[in-house]
Amino acid sequence: MGSRVGRQPTSPNSSPSSTTRFTPAPSTTKPVAASKPNSPSEARAAAWQADPRSEKNLATVQPQLQRLGRELLRRLAADGLTFKVTSGNRTQAEQDALYAQGRNGNKGPVVTWTRRSRHIGGRAIDLTLFSGKNPVWESKHYDRAGIIGEELGLVWGGRWKTPDKPHFELPSA
Repeated sequence: MGSRVGRQPTSPNSSPSSTTRFTPAPSTTKPVAASKPNSPSEARAAAWQADPRSEKNLATVQPQLQRLGRELLRRLAADGLTFKVTSGNRTQAEQDALYAQGRNGNKGPVVTWTRRSRHIGGRAIDLTLFSGKNPVWESKHYDRAGIIGEELGLVWGGRWKTPDKPHFELPSA
């Protein structure tokens, strides 16, 4: 996916062909003991749980990325930002369909520049910022997500020649 104004959401990975499941990684969020949080951001982080859509998409990626993705979402929530994992693992057919979008007379905007995505094999996720129920495609908050993702050791698509700010992937082995 490239960063484009008016970009449409990617597949929520709900088709039967893309429901590859990896062994679930345990959540890195631990219940807080009976102590009071020191700040509002700590309170948000302590009460945070991934939304069902994010959990569904995280379940399709590799366990290491599941853990890092949850931690990324938790830290963003501590900053008061609502991001969701809107894409995880894809089949080659799904990636090819996304690549065809907006090309050769196909409807819709161009949303990816490659047929060889790290989403294939469960090594990448896309995050989307939400304001209430509405996705926000262009925001400085994607830069904040990128900083946190890189601190966690993820590769952020926002640094690429053709930036893809919602994209995070595991580094090459």
